[in-house]
Amino acid sequence: MQRMDIGRAFEPAFRYMADMLFRPFMLRMWLALGFTFTVGYGLSSSTATPNPARFWRWNRTEGLWWAGRMASWLAHYWPLLLTGLLALVAIGLVFVWLSSVFQFVYIDNITRKSGAVAEPFARLMRLGGLYFLWRMAFGAVVLVAVGILAGLPLLVVFVPATSVATKVAAAVWAGMIGILLSILAAIIQILAKDFLVPAMYVRQAGVIEGWRTVLPALTANVGQTLLYLLMLAALGIGITAVGLIAALVLLVALAIPVGLLALLGYVAGQAAHLTWSPPVIGMAGALGLIVLLGYTYLFQCVMQPAYVFRRCFSLVVLGQADPSLATIPLETPPTTPPEQA
Repeated sequence: MQRMDIGRAFEPAFRYMADMLFRPFMLRMWLALGFTFTVGYGLSSSTATPNPARFWRWNRTEGLWWAGRMASWLAHYWPLLLTGLLALVAIGLVFVWLSSVFQFVYIDNITRKSGAVAEPFARLMRLGGLYFLWRMAFGAVVLVAVGILAGLPLLVVFVPATSVATKVAAAVWAGMIGILLSILAAIIQILAKDFLVPAMYVRQAGVIEGWRTVLPALTANVGQTLLYLLMLAALGIGITAVGLIAALVLLVALAIPVGLLALLGYVAGQAAHLTWSPPVIGMAGALGLIVLLGYTYLFQCVMQPAYVFRRCFSLVVLGQADPSLATIPLETPPTTPPEQA
């Protein structure tokens, strides 16, 4: 194993990004990268976090009344709710699987300087499937750990006979453990996305062999790994700032054509004497969704210089730690001297 040098990783990552996207500029590659990135990294899900403070504002009578209403509603509509829940879970799993595969496709696009999608998707589907299974298993382990170490102590807060001091201690313990586990899980996910996936891609190996390849390089460079995580935080702030500017510029650029189309649609609807009936509302909602998805896709395409640089940065750092895992050049190629006349 060799020593990482985070400071020396910026120049080759930026140089490779500039060569790939601008020398020459190929619109087809930008569009392909935007699609690949959107599926691989843009399909994130958010879960609603319950607010425990609301329980403190409820009295027992109101809480029991709401619990009874909820139980009655669930008993009446449970088949429909169960079907919808299963459908949402299935859709979510498909999205996570696609995201897992396309993370490999995005690396393939960068390392090969290619805008292909179908061919690398078919070739890397097996690796993406293995990574998907690891993500599911890791998520389950995190949920169980949070439930046991933080969830069970938090139940003490809702026991009426418990003293206030015990409730406060249980809430503080649950909060601290929950935060620590969340930070640890986030770090592991970052290391998996940035280092495990490229190692699996290079070695064409499974998750276990990938971790066996990556962990020695990381443990031999603990300080540089921590510095890398700090640099990612700084890069995240910079990319967010650039993204806000790009989103505003793109929004202004698309406002006129989209606004004209909306105005034409409104005029046509008035001429046809259409009213806001359920079919018209559904059609308008579908068109709005198409516009939103199109805007999101164009935004990802515009942001490719930042995203490619971010991905190249992690690939350079991994190549520094283990040259056998290098996928892009780490040093500036020597310039060819001009021929003597």
